[in-house]
Amino acid sequence: MGSLVTHDVTIVTTRKLAQARVMGVPPEEFGIERGARSIRDCNYCFHEVVTKTEAQLIAEGFDAGQIRALQPHTGTTEIETLARDTVEEHLSATAGGGSANSAARLVRITEHYVRMDYEGSGRPCLYQVITGGDQAEILRKDGKDCITPYDEMPFAATTPVPVTHRFFGRSIADLVMPLQREKTALKRGALDNLYLHNNPRVEVAEQNAGPNTLDDLLVSRPGGVVRTKMAGGLNWQVVPDITTSIYPMLQYIDAELEIRTGLGKQTQGIDANALQNQSATAVAQVFSASQMRIKLIARIMAEGVRDIFALLHGTIRKHGQREETVRLRNAWVDVNPRSWKTRDDMTINVGLGAGGKAQQFAQTMAIANVQKELLAGGKINLVGDRQLYNTAAELTRIMGHRNPDQFFNDPMAVNPQTGQLLNPPPAPPQPLPDPKFLALQARVQADQLAAAHRVQIEREKAQADAIHLQVKTQGEIELAKIKAGLDAKMTVLETHLKAAIESGRAQRSYPPGARMAKDGHHYLPDPNRPGKHLLVVHRG
Repeated sequence: MGSLVTHDVTIVTTRKLAQARVMGVPPEEFGIERGARSIRDCNYCFHEVVTKTEAQLIAEGFDAGQIRALQPHTGTTEIETLARDTVEEHLSATAGGGSANSAARLVRITEHYVRMDYEGSGRPCLYQVITGGDQAEILRKDGKDCITPYDEMPFAATTPVPVTHRFFGRSIADLVMPLQREKTALKRGALDNLYLHNNPRVEVAEQNAGPNTLDDLLVSRPGGVVRTKMAGGLNWQVVPDITTSIYPMLQYIDAELEIRTGLGKQTQGIDANALQNQSATAVAQVFSASQMRIKLIARIMAEGVRDIFALLHGTIRKHGQREETVRLRNAWVDVNPRSWKTRDDMTINVGLGAGGKAQQFAQTMAIANVQKELLAGGKINLVGDRQLYNTAAELTRIMGHRNPDQFFNDPMAVNPQTGQLLNPPPAPPQPLPDPKFLALQARVQADQLAAAHRVQIEREKAQADAIHLQVKTQGEIELAKIKAGLDAKMTVLETHLKAAIESGRAQRSYPPGARMAKDGHHYLPDPNRPGKHLLVVHRG
C-alpha cells in the first residue's frame, strides 16, 4: 500500500452582488412615440446612453469591433445640452480622452423599447433593442444580437402641470414665460421713458440755428454749451411720464404669476403688509392657502416617484436570489426577495396629501387622545403597546427626528441572540379587592394584634408572678431558716433557763407563810397592811 499524498488547496469563492439603482434621464436623451399618453401603455420609447466609455461597453460584453467603429459623442449638436453647459464642457470635439486615449472616449448607444411581433406568433411583446451609431446598427453582446424580451418599460416620468390625455405636460416655465415677456416689454418701455426724461429731444427753428448749433446739440454732456443766433431759440421737448401706468400693470402681472405658480410673498416670507390688522389665525390661513399650489405640484410629481418604486420592487422581485440583511428603522432586518414571488397586492404610499406638519401633528395628537381615553375606559383590547409605539413614532417623525428609538422603546424589538423581547410588557396589575373584604381583613388584623398584645401582657404578667413567687418563696425559705435557727436557739435558752430556775428553786428557801402566786412569785401577808402581800425577793 502506497503512502498518502497531501495537497495544500486554496479555495477562492466569488460572490456577485447586485443592486437596483435609479438614474435620472435628461430630456434630450429620452424619446417616446407620438400620441403616447403614458410610458406604461406606449408602443415605443428610447434612451440614448451617452455616459459610458468605449472600455466600459466592451467590459459589459458588447462586440469590441462594433464599439470601436462608433463615432465619439461630443454633445455639441444638442441644444438642451449646450444650454445646460455653463462652463464650456463640450467645446472639445474629442471629449472623453481624444485620439490618444480611445478607450476613455464617450460613445453613444441607444436603447429602444418597442412592442413588436419579433417571433412571428401574432402576439406583440415588449423587447429591448440596443443600437449604436447614426446608422442604428444592432449591437451584439456575448455573441448575440441585443434583442431582449422585457416585462415593462423601465422608465418613470412626471410633470408639474399635466395636460389631459397627453404624455408631455407643461412646466412652470411654460406658465410664466408669456407673463415674463410682458413684464420685459413694460420694463423696457419704462426705462426708455426715463432715458428720454434724462436726455430729451429739442426743437430748433432754422432762423435761430447757427453753423455750430446742430453740432453742439449732437454732443450731450452735462454743462455743455449750445450756440444759437438768438437767445431762447431752443424749445426742449417735454416727454410725458408713463411710469405711473406701468407700475400698476407690473403689480397685476406679479399677482397673476403668483396665481399660476403658487409662489407668493407669503411662501417666501411673511410680508409686512400682510400683518397689518390681521390676527395670527388669518395670517396662518393666508400662508397655508399660498402653499396649496406648491403642494399640488409636489403631489403630482410624487406620482412619478411612486412609479419609480413600483419598478424597483418589480426588479428586485424578479432578480432577487438570496436573503439580505439590511438596516431598516435603526434595526438589522432579514429581507428575502424570493418570498415576494407570492406578493400579488401592494400599495405604494407617497407620503403626500396629508397636510403640513402642523396638521399632521394635530391629527396624530387627536389619535393619541382617543387612545388615552380608550385606555382610561379599560378598553385595553383596542389599544396595545404596538399601537401606542406607532403613535409615538409618528409624532417623532413629524417633529423631524428620524429615529424614534432615541425616545421610545419598541415593544416588538427582539434580541437576535436569545430570541426574546428586549422590552417585555410589565406584569398585569392585580385586581382591586372588595372594600368590605378589606375592612374585614383590617378588623381581623386588629383583633389579631389585640390578642397578641393580650397574650404578651399575660406572658409578662405570668413571668412577673413567677419571679414574685420565686422571690417570695425564697424569702419564706430564708425566713423559715432564720426562724428555725432562732427557735433552736430559744429552745436551748429556755432549756438552760428552766434548768437554771429549777436549780435556783432547789437552792432557795422561802419564809414560812409564803405562797406562790399565779405569776410564779412568792408572796407573804403584810402584817402592817391587812389584805396586802409582800413579794419575796431573793438577792444573790
